[in-house]
Amino acid sequence: MSFKTDVSTMNQAANNVDRVKDEVQGELSRLRGVVDDVSGSWKGQAQTSFHSLMERWDENARKLNEALQSIAENIRANAGDFDTTDVDNAAAFNA
Repeated sequence: MSFKTDVSTMNQAANNVDRVKDEVQGELSRLRGVVDDVSGSWKGQAQTSFHSLMERWDENARKLNEALQSIAENIRANAGDFDTTDVDNAAAFNA
């Protein structure tokens, strides 16, 4: 199995990951706002448990955001490496 790509395709993929990251972050923020509106109704042990759950939710949301950011950065770095290698190979053939 072989794959074909170019720098433009790789950069577009990184931009798509950035767009998805922003959309996910926006939706998570919206959901967090809804949850914050409801959180005041919890009392006692239920409130403590709910707060603990939301701390884990926030941590996982942060990890998801970081993972998507890392994916986009790695695609861009690989695009740069790909471009450099492509230029070097072309120069070697022309030498």
